[in-house]
Amino acid sequence: MWFRDQSDYLWGLVPSVQRKEGRGKHDEQYITTNFMIHTMRLNPNAPQRYDRASWLTLMQHYGLPTRLLEWLESPLVALHFALSSDEDAKTDAAVWILNPMKLNKKAGYGEYVPPISYDSLSGDLEGAFSNHDNDNNKLQNRIIACHGVGSDLRMYVQQSDFTIHSTAERLDQKLMSDESCDYFYKIRIPQQIRKQLLDQLDAMGFHKSSIYPDMEHIAQEEANMYFSSQN
Repeated sequence: MWFRDQSDYLWGLVPSVQRKEGRGKHDEQYITTNFMIHTMRLNPNAPQRYDRASWLTLMQHYGLPTRLLEWLESPLVALHFALSSDEDAKTDAAVWILNPMKLNKKAGYGEYVPPISYDSLSGDLEGAFSNHDNDNNKLQNRIIACHGVGSDLRMYVQQSDFTIHSTAERLDQKLMSDESCDYFYKIRIPQQIRKQLLDQLDAMGFHKSSIYPDMEHIAQEEANMYFSSQN
């Protein structure tokens, strides 16, 4: 099972590139093309031009709008993110639960979750770069689950995976309207217990420095502990 955090219970499951109201038809391709051009000029180790999976994963990592929606394999990491992204929130939070193999089977792919780099997913990724079919890629119109790839430590620690949204149809509306769907759920986390649950997760070892294994978050956590102990 996969899990996705949201600090506001009312939010839907929409990939970042589709969240802007009034977005143009070619906005996604404009973003990816510009990012590729500037990155290849600056970084000699940039992905190969037609390595669509690596480019989209890199864009997702650096916070650019993409058609990828990130999921986690750890329910406790997802719960931590749902609670910690806005600790002063006055709203209920949510954690979504998804069986990725059943999602793919329903989409006609088969009851299997491939790596994002598989050739069978090239048509799901190509629309982010071009609006034309070519000899190797027939543009898809579906939502499919895939495993993340790459050597990024953060993704490894957080056990990150993705759904690829090559359609504007919302995943939550699509599945929650299907009464026969038994592989998709939403858990509400009441606002009143957010801090209590976050403290319990911290005591269990689920905190920023363990989830974000880098110097910035280790230093941030040490500073927070130091100043909180002075009160």
